[in-house]
Amino acid sequence: MSEISRRNFFKLGASAALGAALFNLETLPNTALAKGNTTKTLKFKPISIKNLPDAETAAKKSELINTSLNYIKTCISKITDNNLRTKTASFIEDTRPTFMQMYPSSNDVTNIYNKLADENLLNTSIISPEQLFPSYNGQKPQDFISGPGSGYSSHHPYPGGLCTHTAANLSISEGIVNTYKQVFGYEVDNNIVLSAQSLHDLAKPWVFQWNTDGTSFTEYTIAGTGAHHILSLVEAIHRNMPAEEIVAQACAHNHPGSPKDEEQVVGWIKAASIIAQVNPVKYGLLDTSGTKIPYPQHQEGYIVHLGDHDWVLSGIVATKVVEALKEIAQKDYNFSTNDLNGKLFNDFRNYIGAQVSYMYLHNLLAQNGFGELRSLINQIIVK
Repeated sequence: MSEISRRNFFKLGASAALGAALFNLETLPNTALAKGNTTKTLKFKPISIKNLPDAETAAKKSELINTSLNYIKTCISKITDNNLRTKTASFIEDTRPTFMQMYPSSNDVTNIYNKLADENLLNTSIISPEQLFPSYNGQKPQDFISGPGSGYSSHHPYPGGLCTHTAANLSISEGIVNTYKQVFGYEVDNNIVLSAQSLHDLAKPWVFQWNTDGTSFTEYTIAGTGAHHILSLVEAIHRNMPAEEIVAQACAHNHPGSPKDEEQVVGWIKAASIIAQVNPVKYGLLDTSGTKIPYPQHQEGYIVHLGDHDWVLSGIVATKVVEALKEIAQKDYNFSTNDLNGKLFNDFRNYIGAQVSYMYLHNLLAQNGFGELRSLINQIIVK
């Protein structure tokens, strides 16, 4: 048995390690080792092209995804505030949008839709009342572990991509916290950073539910950003998370460092507050004017924003990897044009992504070339 290494995206500061083994391939030649990758090994199971599982199963049986989820839980366990730690962990365990109990009928949804539209927080030409909330039957839409990192054409779009994305962001964020401590000699509130970064995409298991053809739901926008961002804030408000955590979480998609940028963050908080049916000023989410983040602005939100920049690379990576996988699927597995545009290819790419991540595959392609990528895929998917 030989081992293949991969970049340790989950290194915490200079001393902490991810812990569980990440990668181990049988019979894979050493030449398939992507240059620059070090430490940690991941076990994955080769599978027949005839036995590709559905998206949720692919994630739950992946060593990579389970290790990433465990890392998220480890980060949450380091929150020293007992109440905040317990609440943060509860979101990962229970992905239900509990605030939906306030919207039992279509009339209730339409009423809140109209309130958002009145505040210019919705583009009514793009999103209808029926599209404001994803379908929900009162049960878990799916477990946190199987959610994709984003839409099917965006970053980490494979089953479990939410876990790898969140784990990477947590590692980056704690790296920033430790850097500021070492270089500038002060500590921010790491409890808030850990909680907000863990929960910044908590609505994705709901917003990006898996379709039977292996794709995920289409996302709409609220207040000029992906609906998942607003709905994550709504759920955090509804479950009475601290104002400091919610503000930091709201900053994931942008920082409030200029009047224009702050206006955008304020709009997200307003939209979430309207849906959650709370007063954002009384809650402590906005200042007394209702137009600004409470002053003085704390640094935790900026750190969460900086930590949530994995998408800059991983979005491009996903596009390039899917293109390469299509070529391999045609050449090595005889996929037809219809196959490439349907469930078979979606299950194919989903399983591969959940096993090794698109990030690893892209680096292998970039460093070692198409032939080595092709060889690895042939190890994962057996003809």
